[in-house]
Amino acid sequence: FMMLVASLVWVIRRHHVSALAARAAAPIGIVMTLIALVTGAIWGQPMWGTWWAWDPRLTSFLVLFLFYLGYVALWEAIDNPDTAADLTSVLCLVGSVFAVLSRYAVNFWNQGLHQGASLSLDEKENVHDAFSTPLYVCMAGFILLFIALVFYRTGTEIRARRIKALMARERLEA
Repeated sequence: FMMLVASLVWVIRRHHVSALAARAAAPIGIVMTLIALVTGAIWGQPMWGTWWAWDPRLTSFLVLFLFYLGYVALWEAIDNPDTAADLTSVLCLVGSVFAVLSRYAVNFWNQGLHQGASLSLDEKENVHDAFSTPLYVCMAGFILLFIALVFYRTGTEIRARRIKALMARERLEA
């Protein structure tokens, strides 16, 4: 969602920090999605008797992981930062469908191995009270961790861009 908003800001306002924030968020998304896939496989093996099943949620998360990899690869493949921001923003706008699909995959296709949504805005929660508080605390912790890492990586991207500009200016003056 954060990459979608940052990409929209880039497309509409051409604000460089938004493009750098989207770029900074993608590797974090890769790591978090990979952790979800690996821990899901570890949990799923004893529960389902297999490390991988082509379950709708698993498959949509794999597609989301591949999207993140493609996004980062596209940024790295293009030398001009504005062109890279343009193309990756369009990719992000199109690819945001995968994030929505991953979120609602269980609701769209009921034949999956996963249970239905545990938390819902329009229905009664499907989580026992003893588990809801730890669940909310963990969710808040991961969201705060993600935000902190995005801020840190965005600052790093800004400094790297400044260093690159200073080095280019220095080469021109020499």
